[in-house]
Amino acid sequence: MAKTDTQISFRVTSEFKARLEAQAQRERRPVSNLILKVLEEYLDQVEPKGPAS
Repeated sequence: MAKTDTQISFRVTSEFKARLEAQAQRERRPVSNLILKVLEEYLDQVEPKGPAS
């Protein structure tokens, strides 16, 4: 993953935050890194592949 140099913030419920923290702990990574990983995987799936038609 590339070095990050900008910040995004958003609000989540306490329950959602707890779920993120629990999953991050299971994967032995910071919550921010888990969120970045998940979002990168999502964008890799939905972004168009190859040259535009």
